[in-house]
Amino acid sequence: MDLTEMLDSKANNSLWADSKERFEGKSLDSNLDFDVVVIGGGFSGLWTAFHLNHLEPSLRIAIFEAREIGFGASGRNGGWTSSEYPVSKKTLIRKIGLPSTERLFSALSQSINEIGKFAKKYSPEANFTKSGSLYFARNEGQLRRLKAKPEIGEWLSENALRDLISIEGALAGRFNPECATVHPYNLLQGLAKSLNKKGISIFTNSWATRVDGGILASSFFIGAPLVVEATEVYGKTNRNFIPLYSLMVATEPLSNSIWREIGNKERFTFAENAHVINYAQRTADDRLAIGGRGATLPFGSKLQESRESHQKVHKRLIALARSWFPALTNVEFTHRWGGAVAITRDWEPYLQFDRISGFGKLGGYAGDGVTMSHLAGKIMAHEILDLDSELRSLHFVNRNIRKWEPEPIRYLGVNALIYLSTISDLEESLTNRSSKVNRFIEPVILR
Repeated sequence: MDLTEMLDSKANNSLWADSKERFEGKSLDSNLDFDVVVIGGGFSGLWTAFHLNHLEPSLRIAIFEAREIGFGASGRNGGWTSSEYPVSKKTLIRKIGLPSTERLFSALSQSINEIGKFAKKYSPEANFTKSGSLYFARNEGQLRRLKAKPEIGEWLSENALRDLISIEGALAGRFNPECATVHPYNLLQGLAKSLNKKGISIFTNSWATRVDGGILASSFFIGAPLVVEATEVYGKTNRNFIPLYSLMVATEPLSNSIWREIGNKERFTFAENAHVINYAQRTADDRLAIGGRGATLPFGSKLQESRESHQKVHKRLIALARSWFPALTNVEFTHRWGGAVAITRDWEPYLQFDRISGFGKLGGYAGDGVTMSHLAGKIMAHEILDLDSELRSLHFVNRNIRKWEPEPIRYLGVNALIYLSTISDLEESLTNRSSKVNRFIEPVILR
């Protein structure tokens, strides 16, 4: 979709974009030449440039962003810098074996620490706080699934959970220390400013298209033997991925008395172990920010900005937050926003580099991109420079991407699964047992 077709929406009011931290990129006014050109100014593109510069500082690198830095999912997400992966450990072990699975999660944990180290030095406004993540159960169905997933983290009894955070109806939880909260937009701005100081050229409002020998951007030819497409959900789908929408809301800054009632002074991330994905954090300025899925897939997998401000989903998120914390009943939710993430058919990310053509692409993080994009950017840099690294042997590198079903099967099937996931959660809340509907969903989702 041409981004000029997208309309600004007052209903799509991101908390993160309220930031005073805003990088101003260059304007393109002539033909240029570089060693490496990156299309896309999100985390994937910027981390790729970061790692390339770190490994080979002499490279002339340029980044071209169609809008502004942080326009896409990188600047709108839930701020979880986590070691989570879109596919469960159980599924991964079955597919690639235990040693390869352990290598992957070790690499993700290392990326969290490297992001934290960068943020502390170059982007303190990102408020990177490594305090873990919590999944909790509020009915027997959720509890049974949580018990069956020891890989999520340490088991917390109801009392142990309540010592950390007071969630209405919570029965138990699991805690994973390998997660940090972050202001994603500020982290991205700090990363862009750091790259700019290192001599990397960043052009904004420059729509780029790959052509032989480089790219076309704003009617100018940019020559480059190496081109990386880091556009994630804004690239051509070719049935390689679908855009699923994740929406968020945030409260006004909450009083000290409300936070004393809720808890979570450590600012760990948290989520209910429901079928419809949800996620939340306590922000550095003491708001509650909560997000989740539920908006339907457009026919033909075409991006539609109307999906980013889906009133029904935003209302459901507010209701969910208030069901967790009754103290929020009269609190104002000041921000509502959303955006799309790219999801492949098997939920695995993709990273491909062809040395003959000099073209690479990466993405498909399915909502776990804050950490995954750092790791993928590091791997892409090693691929481009052909440097030895154990990371290049990770299973998703240069893999064949499984295609999504053609239309209308894709549209009908995905939206049916979204609807049935909602029904499954309703069933479990009413019956207090595992959903029978969900038995039909799991084999199809492939997670």
